[in-house]
Amino acid sequence: MDITNANSVVSLMNSVLAPSSTVGGIGGGVGSATGDGAKVSVDFGAVLKSSLDRVDASQQKAESVSRSFEMGNNDVDLHDVMLSLQKANIDMQTAVQVRNKFVSAYQSIMSMSI
Repeated sequence: MDITNANSVVSLMNSVLAPSSTVGGIGGGVGSATGDGAKVSVDFGAVLKSSLDRVDASQQKAESVSRSFEMGNNDVDLHDVMLSLQKANIDMQTAVQVRNKFVSAYQSIMSMSI
């Protein structure tokens, strides 16, 4: 196993979780730390669910804007439809790439000998 691959996955995970002590409204506030330098615990499942919910919301918004345009709603322009569809596409591609990185990291960890 290539240790640099494992290190890059760990650094990716740290960079995703490090910018804030609360990720997507999850985690403790300022008063939740039990001491100086104490790390804040973040529930991975909750962060994952929050991220997938955002991707789903983006997809649903794009679908509703597209449907409104198809129905002839004068409040929706073609460029709004195209922008929302592209944002939803980028969100989905990002989610797929993150999933691919996690699967690759999992496979690397599983192939390690103890």
